[in-house]
This record gives sequence, structure tokens and C-alpha cells, in this order.
Amino acid sequence: MRLLKIILVAVSIFSASLAIADTKIIVTHPEVPPATFLDFGKSGQSIGDVRIWHFDAKTDSGSKLTTDWIMTTTGLISDKGIEYRITSAVFSFDDGTKDQIVIQGVAKYSSAKATLEEATSTRRAITGGTGKFAGIGGWVETVHLVDGSWQHTLYIK
Repeated sequence: MRLLKIILVAVSIFSASLAIADTKIIVTHPEVPPATFLDFGKSGQSIGDVRIWHFDAKTDSGSKLTTDWIMTTTGLISDKGIEYRITSAVFSFDDGTKDQIVIQGVAKYSSAKATLEEATSTRRAITGGTGKFAGIGGWVETVHLVDGSWQHTLYIK
């Protein structure tokens, strides 16, 4: 009987982690403008370098929003030209001060590029929100499309 309870709890936890998102918002934007690049640490590509963006985007329903991104290099594999960068970003809806979704995560990048390679994707966590998005969680799948544009699918729970 005890084994059955353990199995039921394990299955419940596993099933909850696979739950489908309650809401999905697709955000798109054209190629990003050049980043503001802050060269901290050693001169050139190094741990601590920061890239900053601020640009407009739109949802699949046509709503306009603003996005702000801060990306910091946290690791290097110099001989392979690879960097690990932690990203913190905010999707600001309406006037930009009330309804926001905050994301964070780490991804692998080419040292030669400010952004993900075209035709690649990464996932990041939705860490919270404000206004109508207060208390949310979930994840974002970001895809850098072949034509240089971007698609961010926000899976909100």
C-alpha cells in the first residue's frame, strides 16, 4: 500500500510538470538593432560583457509591446568560439508600466555574434509578471528565424 502511494505521488508530480500552458502569446519582431555593448572585464570578448537592447514588437493578435533585454556573458569556451550568456528580458504591454512579463535564462552563443545564430532556438523561464500578468510562470521558446526576424512563444501557466 505504501508503495502504491509513493507511485501515485510520483506520477502526480511528473504529470503536473508536463501540464500544457494555460495561455500562449506569440511575439514577433524584425531583426534586432545593434546592441549597446559594455566591455567589462578583459578587453574584447570576456566574462562580464553586457549587451543591452530596447525595441518594439507585436503579438499574434496585433497588439504592440516594447521589449527590453540585458544579456551578460557568464562563461567562455574560447577555443570553440562559444559563450554562455544569461538573459533577463521584459515584455511590456500597453503603456509599458503596468502589464509586464519577465523572463530569464542561459543560452549558448557564438562569440562572433551578439544574438543567437539564425535558424536556432532556446528556452527561458517566465519568472513573473506585473499587472494582469502578476503571479504567472511558464516558459518562452525563442526562435531566430532564417530571415533574421524573431519569434518568442510565451507559454503562460
